Amino acid sequence: MSDIKPVKMYLISAFLFFAIAFGAYFSLRGYINYFLKSDIISFSFPLGYIIFGCPLLTWASCWMIIIGYRKQKGTLKETAKKNNKVMNSLVAIAIFGIVFSFIFSFYVEYDLTSRGYVKCHKKSIHAPTKYIISKDMCE
Repeated sequence: MSDIKPVKMYLISAFLFFAIAFGAYFSLRGYINYFLKSDIISFSFPLGYIIFGCPLLTWASCWMIIIGYRKQKGTLKETAKKNNKVMNSLVAIAIFGIVFSFIFSFYVEYDLTSRGYVKCHKKSIHAPTKYIISKDMCE
């Protein structure tokens, strides 16, 4: 990171914040639609996991801003201390999120199919699974 200019670090951090907000919105929307049992529910393991990975990514983005600021002011030390307790907690949340989302995605599929929801054909393997109340609603 010593050869990266602070302005680039700010831009990367701003892009990361935007991506975090975008991902968190869709992840929360998936959970809310599931719990409210909407007519159309899009859910998958990655979509469920995003909300648990956001704190760790936000922490990394904040550190990029701090390091960029210190580089700009000339106060950056090569041995910058990071708060390991915060990082360990955020990594624990992310690992919990992986396990929880994996199990919860199977539960969502079981629960919705048992309630009469129908799975639509996915256009991509990476797309979330779309559950609908009527086969006519599939596009």
